[in-house]
Formats: sequence, structure tokens, C-alpha cells
Amino acid sequence: MTADPATDRNEPTEQRTRSGVYLGCWRGIRFYLDYSWFIIAALVVYSLSTFLFPHLLPERSHGVYIAMGIAGALLFFLSIILHELGHSVVSQRCGIPVPSITLLFIGGVAELSREPDDPRSELKIAVAGPAVSLVLVGLFALLAVGLKPLGFTPAALVFGWLAQVNLALVIFNAIPGYPLDGGRVLRALLWMRNGKLREATYITSRIGIGFSMLLIFGGIFFIFAFGAWNGLIFIFIGIFLRNAAEGGYTHTVTREVLAGVSVAEVMTRAPLCIPAQLPLNLAVDDFFLTNHHVAYPVVEEEGRCLGLLRLEHLQTIPRERWPYTSAAELVASAGGAALTIGSDACAADTLRTLLTPGQGRLGVLDAEGKLVGILTRHDLLHYIRIQSELNAGS
Repeated sequence: MTADPATDRNEPTEQRTRSGVYLGCWRGIRFYLDYSWFIIAALVVYSLSTFLFPHLLPERSHGVYIAMGIAGALLFFLSIILHELGHSVVSQRCGIPVPSITLLFIGGVAELSREPDDPRSELKIAVAGPAVSLVLVGLFALLAVGLKPLGFTPAALVFGWLAQVNLALVIFNAIPGYPLDGGRVLRALLWMRNGKLREATYITSRIGIGFSMLLIFGGIFFIFAFGAWNGLIFIFIGIFLRNAAEGGYTHTVTREVLAGVSVAEVMTRAPLCIPAQLPLNLAVDDFFLTNHHVAYPVVEEEGRCLGLLRLEHLQTIPRERWPYTSAAELVASAGGAALTIGSDACAADTLRTLLTPGQGRLGVLDAEGKLVGILTRHDLLHYIRIQSELNAGS
């Protein structure tokens, strides 16, 4: 699976904020292992070593079955990595960087830095992953057939299972619901036919949501009707797909509404500003306690903005030092200068920045570094909502 364009952040920040285990970097792609993988992997190893392999290969020790289960789980994990690398390498060849891949046991998410420029690129990226999986199906099937006559029956059974499960992955991903590969193929074909990415995304995301609900209710049914706890896998997959489908459509709408819109068109003008030389105790009394914001621009007399002073910055200075520390000094030591953006910056790219922790407000500067406004997450979301309603009514 491929996902919506990722936030462009530096590596240390992303490693701190992303949910999952950082595995490493290759070809400029950062790899993460989602925490849910451990739960699903444990369920799969238990199922293979307790039910499937003892049934196919009776009268072996429990240790052999556990080893077969772990080997099967890890090789399937490798299959998912190769599947996502198929998407990612083709994406890079289409000129679209892939900042990161998040790996789950039921699949992975290759995060594109931006949407494909045309439906043909979208189609190429979408089919690349299943193409890799089909190659793996053939490879594992050959290994299963070739190893069995040589007496390596446990290995042959593991590779036979891998061939089947990779084929199942291809069939599962062929479902024409976003964000599954089949959904992205359908989106590319619809986009190619009518030239409307938003409409194509809406159709495929609705299919994806419907399929996800089928998985969730199916998993609940299996658990309560048959006591089959592996129904939890279907529930986890369904929840993930539903969130991804809803997020994919929201992202497409956002990109369409904010296309060509600059920060200056959306920002709030004439915001409250803290004078650079104002002591922190007065800044707290006159701004933070009087108004309802958690960050204020700190501005010199000539209008040059030094950055944003956030509420949490105050926690780094002992209260007894507040009367002797100016707002400018704290902004400089706390890195508040990074919480600014140019007035000509792209609004869509800035929204991704505003959605990261600690960056819900940004000072907007002109070419000379003077403050011209403040941009908040609410400003952009309000603009998107108004424009979407106006377009819907037209």
C-alpha cells in the first residue's frame, strides 16, 4: 500500500514523533516498524506453530513448529518490505521522493512526499508492489517444490505457506478500495478518464471504507461465533484501512483547496506581539494570562520578528529569573526563530508543519523579516471548510 504524502521533517524530529520503531535508512527512505506488528506477528506465529504446521507435519517437536512459525513470520515480513520497496523505487523514478515506509505485519505504508503529477504515474506506482509480490509467489513456490524431494520438508512447508500468503496478499490488495493497491489502480483509471482526482479519490475511498467495515464486523463475528481470536487480525486491518481511506480523501481535498494558495492569503493579520525587551514576568501577566493563546510573536521596535515565544518555553526558566530575562533572550535560547514562515510559502505545505506537535502557530514574515501576520492551524482548517462548502454549493 502507498499512503498520503508525508510531512517533510528532518530525521531526528520524525524519529521522535512517529509512532513505531525506527529501523534504519536506505536510498533516502526511513523505515519504521509499527507497534501493531508485534501483536499481529505473535498471533501469526502462534497460529502457525499450534495449528497449521502440526497438521501438515505431524509428530515433530514443538520446538520445530515454533521455529517454522518464526521463520514464516519473518520471511513474510521481508516480503512486505520488498512489496513496499516496489512502490517506493517506482515512485522515486517518477520523481516523487519517499521519505519513509512504515511496516505493519498486514502490509506497509510507503509515504509519498507529494501526489503523483498524472494518473499514469499513479498507475505505475500502484502496480509495482503487487508485481513484486507475484514474483515472490513464483520464487517461494519453486523453493517449496524443489526442497521437498530433497528431504527438507519443514522448509518446503514454510515456503509453500509463503507462496500462498503472498498470493493472498496480492488478491487482498486487488480490492478496488483506497488505500489498497487495487483502489489506487481504480483511482488512476477514473482520474485518467475524467481528469478529476478529487472525485476519483472520493469513489475509491468510499469503497475502501465499506470494505474496512466488512472486515471489522467479520472479525467480531468470528470471535463471538466461533471463538476464533485470529478475528482480531481482521479488526486491526479494518481499523487501519478505514483511517487510511478517510485520511486519503481529506488530504486530497486539502491539496485541491489549497492549491496555489499562499500563507499571506490565509493568515490572521495584526496579531498581538510581545515587545522584545519585555521581561518574562510582564509577558506572562500582560499576554499569556490576559489572552487565550499559547504562543506570541516577539518583535523588536522596528518590526523585525525574532520568533515565537511559546508557553512551554517559560518552563525552561526559573520563575525567580523571569523579571531579569527578556522575551528576546528566551526566544533566542529556546529556538523560537524556527516557528516562523515566509508570507509567500505554500499553504498546503505549511498545514503539514502546523499539524506537528508544538507548531500549531507560526509567525508570518515578509522578505525583510518583519512580522505581517500569524498563521494557525485553525486559520487553514477554517479556510478549507469555507472553500469546500462554497464549492459544494456551486
